[in-house]
Amino acid sequence: MSLQTRSMDRTTGEKAQNWQQYRIFIEEMNSLIGSALVEEFRNDHENDINPNIIVGNGERLPKGATKLIKSANTTELGQVVLDCDIIIFHQNYCQAEYAFKLLKYANYATPKTFVLISTPLTWSTTNLKEKKQEETAVRQSILNEDELQQFKKYDRFTENDLLNRKINQFERLKHLEQQVLGCEKKELKTYVITPGLVYGNGEDILYELFKTVWMTPDAELPIYGEGNNIIPMIHVNDLAIIVNKAVFLCPQDKYIFAVDYENMTQKNLITTIAKNVGNGNTKTVSYCFEKMLMMNVWLRPTQIFESDDQYIDAKKNPIINWQYKEGFTKNISKIRDQFKIYRGLDTVKLIVHGGPAAGKSYLSQKLSTYYRIPHIQIKKLIQDLIDSNTEIGELVKTTLQQIKEQLIAEAQAIFEGEKKKKKIPKGQPEPVFDSSNIVPRLPDSVLIKAYQWRLQQNDAQNLGYVLDGFPKTMEQFEKLFLNENNQLIDDIKPKGVIYLNYSDDELKEKARLIIDQPRYTEDQMSRRIANFRKSNDSLLEQYEQFEIKRIIDSETIFDQAQEFITRNGPILVLQDKSEDDQIQIEIMQEDVSPDLQITQEQQQLQEKEQVITVTQSQVQQSQLGVVKKKGDQLNKSLNESRVSKEKQKLTDEQKFEQYKQQEKEQLDLRSQPLRQYLADNVVPYIAEALIVLCEKHPENPIHFLADFLEQKGNELQANGSIGQ
Repeated sequence: MSLQTRSMDRTTGEKAQNWQQYRIFIEEMNSLIGSALVEEFRNDHENDINPNIIVGNGERLPKGATKLIKSANTTELGQVVLDCDIIIFHQNYCQAEYAFKLLKYANYATPKTFVLISTPLTWSTTNLKEKKQEETAVRQSILNEDELQQFKKYDRFTENDLLNRKINQFERLKHLEQQVLGCEKKELKTYVITPGLVYGNGEDILYELFKTVWMTPDAELPIYGEGNNIIPMIHVNDLAIIVNKAVFLCPQDKYIFAVDYENMTQKNLITTIAKNVGNGNTKTVSYCFEKMLMMNVWLRPTQIFESDDQYIDAKKNPIINWQYKEGFTKNISKIRDQFKIYRGLDTVKLIVHGGPAAGKSYLSQKLSTYYRIPHIQIKKLIQDLIDSNTEIGELVKTTLQQIKEQLIAEAQAIFEGEKKKKKIPKGQPEPVFDSSNIVPRLPDSVLIKAYQWRLQQNDAQNLGYVLDGFPKTMEQFEKLFLNENNQLIDDIKPKGVIYLNYSDDELKEKARLIIDQPRYTEDQMSRRIANFRKSNDSLLEQYEQFEIKRIIDSETIFDQAQEFITRNGPILVLQDKSEDDQIQIEIMQEDVSPDLQITQEQQQLQEKEQVITVTQSQVQQSQLGVVKKKGDQLNKSLNESRVSKEKQKLTDEQKFEQYKQQEKEQLDLRSQPLRQYLADNVVPYIAEALIVLCEKHPENPIHFLADFLEQKGNELQANGSIGQ
């Protein structure tokens, strides 16, 4: 059964036991591309009788793979390559060249397929292709002015433009591509696939950009120059699909572009990440450290699998089932969620619930600062919306203005009526109507929209939130968190509720500690507590569907809340604070109604009494990646603390000299095995090659050295002197 026949069997739905088993080698299985390839080629979840055998190198064995090998051991690598039906390289081009030549010159009976995944940087020094025809009206209608100016002058490269490609920095890779494309061995099918910038599944090249906006609320993502350079892109899952189709459909064309259908510029790429993952801020820089973001290449999505002469039903039943065909911009929400999942990030989504004066704002602000999550309270939310230039902000301003005008009119009418009833004594000033004390309240219909808008902002979606005393009623809960089908809205629903469960007497006692606050008088507290109790039972019943932590001990309130949050293990929230950093938490007002006014004296008194210092713990060390074991963290923390105290006794000059000496010792220690390895296995042959080079004076000394070392390596391999 040929590869193509097997593919058709699979697509037509034949049973797993009729499938042919393939042995597949995938280089660097734990990398972004390698992981996607493993997932694409594994079939153990569909075929548990004779699933594909997937082998490769990497740090750990991924799910679906069968065996890990040491690629540095050329003997083992060679044996595995010769034993496999499908061989895919995408990173180490030196090993790819070794594997390809081994396949090219070796004898074997069963057919094999070799795939080399190249890089779009091989096109980066080729001038853009001048457009031969005017831009179509359809394209002009979908591009903005900046993009139109960039794209209307040029045309996209196709696979047929390969001979016109100019390469200045990847000569050896170009030479390898030429060998792979020129292979005419009957038993060996070869393909070179050039992808765009690969994204998705936790990111690789774009990782630093995602990390920056995720960790830093006020970050500005850098745009290099004007940002009009064109960057071809492809989601890693779609790249894996194209590799799969090339292997099993065996197209006649050996050179294939793997690019999505979006016309992406660097500026559009950076702006999309900034707006949809961060705060939307960008800045212009003069240098970019990532070459992929500097390239200016426009590649056409491959049409090899859409050719009618090869696949008659391609238009009715597309060969490639794209997952992200429209590109990065239209799928940014999915890509952001993937980043969270693949990097093991978690969100802290909490409601802090309790009666008046329970300390909700105190705890909410403390948790917000500790976990670096948004503290959402009514008064600040409304003010932020009023200051913003958004549609919901305009709605809030208009509604508050209308309600205030109505309240002023009603209050003035009452004032005028009372004024007419009373006679003003002679010599007394005539009373004047004062509207400054009239503070409007937003109706629930607008308030709910404001909260839903806030919970859907990037920082709340990325990191989570702590809701300060809201919702207050059952009706508010349903309107905020339930959709039209009475189901919880997934992207904003809370994960847990902290209930400050104090009795009426305890709440009144807490209120007495708040000085000069008229809303906390005995009568006011009794009325507010009564209103709270009316809705409390029904709210707690709804909160049972989440996890609830009831806190009754106010002295350990933060410790209990922290224990509740990390009940299933440390929270992977990105932190950029060191363990020794200290944070001062400003105490916010307890009640967050828009009309609540706290005097400056009261605020200062609260700050003096309640400002605290919190030492950052293991959560601050939970960077992108796997959380370390608690024992290791404790030992590391103790060691760092001891070293820190010793260093404080030294002068700056002594510290510098000590660092230099320690660095030198570490470098010497680490480099010893490498130097010995080079001295035993590399230096003698390079010296021999240089001697021969000086004797013969070839026209191209670099190619001569490469060929000489390759020949020497083959001789040593044949003699069994290396690779053991």
